Amino acid sequence: MKTKESKLTPLLKKELLIYMKSPSNYVVMVIFLLIVGYIFADGLFVANVASMRSFFTLSDVLFLFFIPAVTMRSFSEEFRNGTIEMIATHPVSRWNMILSKYFSTYILVLATLIPTLIYFFIVASLGKIDPGTVAAGYFGIILLAGGYLAAGVFASSLTQNQVAAFIIALFILFIFFVLDKVTALTSGNLAYVLQYASSDFHLSNFYRGIIDLRDIIYFCSVAVLFLALTEKWLELKFK
Repeated sequence: MKTKESKLTPLLKKELLIYMKSPSNYVVMVIFLLIVGYIFADGLFVANVASMRSFFTLSDVLFLFFIPAVTMRSFSEEFRNGTIEMIATHPVSRWNMILSKYFSTYILVLATLIPTLIYFFIVASLGKIDPGTVAAGYFGIILLAGGYLAAGVFASSLTQNQVAAFIIALFILFIFFVLDKVTALTSGNLAYVLQYASSDFHLSNFYRGIIDLRDIIYFCSVAVLFLALTEKWLELKFK
């Protein structure tokens, strides 16, 4: 009986190659960058504020749509093409299959964020800016992306329809985003729990330049949770 191989690198290279050959991914990246550019330009030329704070504060909202668009094909396309069964029967571990899709989308998101660094240099050339606060802000949205991407991959594993995967991921992420917005309707321990479960609450500390271990643990826990749910779902599906 063949044992499942534990090599992740070949699968990751394969997934990255697929993403690089997909025109839709470049369209999504360009749209994201255009929106970010508009937000920055609006603050710079209309509000006359040379700051990256607007980018960080709105990144949670932008990721609600950007992340599902990036992850919706992860497993859905495999289900639609019927290649998931072939992969499942090959000597490749489920975790390697999941992580290859997760890290390939993570690399795509990081590649999309790199051009936004130009805004830091623009702001720095116009006035004083705290590099530490900017670094903390980027660290926060990178962690946010990690948690959201895991949720997106999980959503993609639930259906063979990419549009449905997008909608499911959007719904999951919206719940995380809106939780701290409803604390005004609650009180006591419930309000605290809802606030702590909110992604926006934890992200806000980073763009203020505060790096708290509890916020790091939160985003890492969200990522681990959804990756584990994906693995469990695939185990049940191909049992």
